[in-house]
Amino acid sequence: MPKRIVWLALSCLMVAALLVTSCGEAATEEEEDVTNGEEEVIDEDEEEEITEEEEVGDGKDMVVNTAGKLVERPRYGGIYYARRSSDFRGWDDIIQVSSQYAIPQLNLTHNELYTGDWAKGSQGTGEASWTISGTYFPHLQVGSLATSWELPDNETIIWHIRQGVRWHDKPPVNGREFNAHDAAFNLNRSFFTPGSFLGDINFRQDKGMGPTSIKALDDWTVEMKVPPEVQMVMLFDASDYIFMQAPEVIEQYGDASDWEVSVGTGPFMLTDYVPVSSSTFERNPNYWMKNPLHPEDQLPYLDGVTILVIPDTATSLAAFRTGKLETRTVDDADWQSLVKNYPDLLWDRETPMSATTIYMKQDNPDLPQTDIRVRKALYYAIDHQSIIDDYYFGEAMMITAPVPDIAEFSSMRTPLEEYPEEVQKHYVYYPEEARQLLAEAGYPDGFEATILTSSEGLLPIIKDMWNKVGVTLNIDMRTSPVVNTMVIGGRFEDMYYGGTSGSIVLKLHYWRPESYLNYSQIDDEVFNEWYKEFKENVHNWDVVSGMLKEMEPRMRGLAYDIYLPAQYYYFMWWPWLKGWYGETTIGYWNSYSQMNYLWIDTDLRKEMTGREK
Repeated sequence: MPKRIVWLALSCLMVAALLVTSCGEAATEEEEDVTNGEEEVIDEDEEEEITEEEEVGDGKDMVVNTAGKLVERPRYGGIYYARRSSDFRGWDDIIQVSSQYAIPQLNLTHNELYTGDWAKGSQGTGEASWTISGTYFPHLQVGSLATSWELPDNETIIWHIRQGVRWHDKPPVNGREFNAHDAAFNLNRSFFTPGSFLGDINFRQDKGMGPTSIKALDDWTVEMKVPPEVQMVMLFDASDYIFMQAPEVIEQYGDASDWEVSVGTGPFMLTDYVPVSSSTFERNPNYWMKNPLHPEDQLPYLDGVTILVIPDTATSLAAFRTGKLETRTVDDADWQSLVKNYPDLLWDRETPMSATTIYMKQDNPDLPQTDIRVRKALYYAIDHQSIIDDYYFGEAMMITAPVPDIAEFSSMRTPLEEYPEEVQKHYVYYPEEARQLLAEAGYPDGFEATILTSSEGLLPIIKDMWNKVGVTLNIDMRTSPVVNTMVIGGRFEDMYYGGTSGSIVLKLHYWRPESYLNYSQIDDEVFNEWYKEFKENVHNWDVVSGMLKEMEPRMRGLAYDIYLPAQYYYFMWWPWLKGWYGETTIGYWNSYSQMNYLWIDTDLRKEMTGREK
C-alpha cells in the first residue's frame, strides 16, 4: 500500500485528536437497544385522542409513526462517528471474496435489489430485532432497487426495477437514472467474474449450479435463468447480496476498487478515505428512499458518517466514556463499570447470536467420533454449567446457535426444557456415564484427539474436562488464514474449534454435503432430504420455520457438533443517539444499513459534550 507509514502516522494523530478534542464518533460496529427509551404503543381505543403532533412535558416533539407508536419526531443533521478495529479491505464487492464481511461500508453508498424492512423492526411491528447478519427472512424483506419479483416457472426469476432512482451525481455517471440494464450488468458481473464469491464459491459455475443467462427484458425488467434446484436459494442471494455498481465506472476503470471512483445509489456518498485511519461519507441529497415509519421524511437524517479505525480496545472504550463515541458494545465487566460511573448512558443486554463450537469430522470411519456413543460421551464430559458460572461469571446462555433466541427465530426455536430428555442430557455433567459410553464404543482407556484452532478460548477447560474421562486433547494452534484455508471443505484431520453463527442456519450450510461450511463433513440422509424440500420452499416462511423447528432437536440429538455456552453482551449508547433500538443489519449481511434511519439530537449532544457536530 503506497505511503503506508505516512497514513499510519496520520491515523494515530487523528485518533489522538478525537480523544482530546470535542470531535464525535460512535459505535464500533453498530449495536444497541433501548430498554428505557422513548417509545409508547398507542392503544386503539386511545388513538382518536392522539393528534399528529403532540408536545409532551419535557418539550419533545412527539409524533405517532405508521406502526401506531408515539415517538420523538426525527430531526435532520449531525455527523455519526463509527469505529472499526481494522480497515476495510476494498470498495468493490465483486473482487472481494465473501465481500459482505470485508466491505460492509458499501451499505452506506450502494443499494441491492432487496433489503430488510425497517418497519418490521422494534420501532415498528417488532417482528425483527435486526441484530443478526447473514440470514435472509423472506417475510421481513422489502424491495430496494427492485419493487417486486416473480417466478413464472421453476427456472426463471424476474425482477421489476424501481423507477426514479438516480446514481450519485459524480462522474462518469453524473446522476443518471438507474435501470434494468444496470441491474443485469451487475448480476452478470457477480456470477460470471472469475473468483467471485457467488459464481466460484457459493453457486459453483463449474458444477452447473449458477445462472444460465441474465438479461434486461426492457428498461425496467430483469430476467435470470437458473437451474431449477437452486432457483429459490439463488433468488435471495441475487436479491440481497449484490451491491449495484455503476457500469460506467467498471467500463472506464476495470473495477471499482479505487475509493475515488465509488459511485452508487445509496444514502451516502464516499468523499474521503485515509487508509488505516478513516472513511468519510456525506449525505446524498438525491437519495430516493423515504422512512417507512415516517413516510413524509426523506432519508437519510444524518449529514454524514465518519468511520474511524481504532485498533486498540482500551482507546475506543476511553473515547466512549468521554462521549466521543456514540455507542459501544461491551462485556459484563465493562458494562457494570460504565453503568456505575455514567448514569446517563442507555443500555440493553443482548442475546448471543453465535456459539463456539467443536466440529468433529465424520468422513473418516477410523475416527472415534463417527460413533454416536463417543459423541455423546464427549458432551457428557463437559460441565457446561460450570463454564457459565466460573468462566463467564453467570453472564452466558447454555444454548444459542444455530437458532438464536431473537424475534426472527421465535417460531422455530425450542427452549432447552422442551427438548427430548436425551438432548437435555447433553448439557448436564455426567462424567461416569461418559466413561461408560466410551467403554461400550470400544475405548475403555479413552483415546487421543487433535483439534485445530486459531484461538484457544475454552479449549484448556475442555482439555482438562475430557482428560478426566480418558480423552487426551492435543491443541493444534495455527494462524487464522491457515485455519480458514484448512477448514473450508473440511480439510483438517480430526476436530476444529471455531464458531457457529445463527445467521447461516436458514441455508442448512452446516449440514449439507456440498457446503463449504459443513466443517464436520456431515452426510446425513435425512438432512439431505430436508435440504431438497428447503430449496423448494425457501420463500415460504411457514414451511421453512416448521422444518427447522423439527430439524433442530434431531440435529442436537445426533451430536455431530458440540455447541458451547455463549456470553451475553451489552449495547450501550449516549442518549443523544435517537431512532436506534439495537439494529445492526437491516437485511442480509447489511451492516451499517441502520444509519440510513437513525438520527442525532445535536442540541442534546452539544449540551452534554460541548460538541457542535
